[in-house]
Amino acid sequence: MKKPGMTNRRKQGTRGIAVFLGAALFCTSGVAVSAKGDSLEEVIQKTADYETGIVTDPTVASIGGEWTVMPLARGEASLPDDYFEKYRANVEKYLKENDGILSDHKYTEYSRVVLALKSIGAAPTDIGGYDVQKPLEDFDTVTAQGLNGAVFALLALNADDPEQNKDGELEQKYLSYILEQEKPDGGFSLDDNADQSDVDMTAMTLQCLEPYQDQEAVKEIIEKGIQILSAGQEENGGYVAYGSDSSESVSQVILTLSTYGIDCNEDERFIKDGKGLYDILMEYQQKDGGFSHTLDGENDGMATDQAFCALVSYERFKDGKNSFYNMTDHR
Repeated sequence: MKKPGMTNRRKQGTRGIAVFLGAALFCTSGVAVSAKGDSLEEVIQKTADYETGIVTDPTVASIGGEWTVMPLARGEASLPDDYFEKYRANVEKYLKENDGILSDHKYTEYSRVVLALKSIGAAPTDIGGYDVQKPLEDFDTVTAQGLNGAVFALLALNADDPEQNKDGELEQKYLSYILEQEKPDGGFSLDDNADQSDVDMTAMTLQCLEPYQDQEAVKEIIEKGIQILSAGQEENGGYVAYGSDSSESVSQVILTLSTYGIDCNEDERFIKDGKGLYDILMEYQQKDGGFSHTLDGENDGMATDQAFCALVSYERFKDGKNSFYNMTDHR
């Protein structure tokens, strides 16, 4: 039953379908795949209820802001009717209060807001007269943050129309920069000076390469990156980051695999100890729908946001829809 003040997004028609890498997309999100017995759809709704209960007034924020709005916009969960309108209004208010400036040096702030606005169908080039996307034209300031800055700038620029945007001069400049950051082992690292790759940055970098996968050099990098993500798993199937197990790493890998039409819970490369990555992610979910950073931890905002993105990405894969960051089918 639809909750009062909620919109059932599943009843509002279908969206465009994109089949990536020739994957067979016969499973539906209603199939029970949760280790706890809930269907993927039920797990997503539970997470959405938790998120909208905690983040009641979404605004510009790295936690409880854009990364909450995006999976709600890209998924099918029921949510408060005015949730996206409230977010857009809060972004406009924030811009007016800060003279249109989100940050004078951390330009991932702009990328994150652009992605969220595009996910809800709002034009980032005119939010109360402010162009939130224009700062991404400043290549030097964006890349001053290193690979992370370039990856999210490219995701943001391409999101609304990858086929149309991907060959632009600026987009190609970011792509070249990103490819140059490949580590000797074939992956990528948040630390530009590191010799070895890390799982999280490798996963996120692969996500931004989706529009370019028909290029042979990029295709090879994607294939090597996926091998690294598989090899990086622990014996129990999870990942360790900075000395402890990390649900965020699991989430990023699920999002990446879903982007390329790989079932994170069925592909042999990611099955460890009889469990797939979805099963492992569910071990981090708390009773109220939130997710913890570590297996023995409590609810964590960042962990929940990233898990929510991963779950929605997986649902989109199983439903045969565009990948999470391909927003040509925004609501």
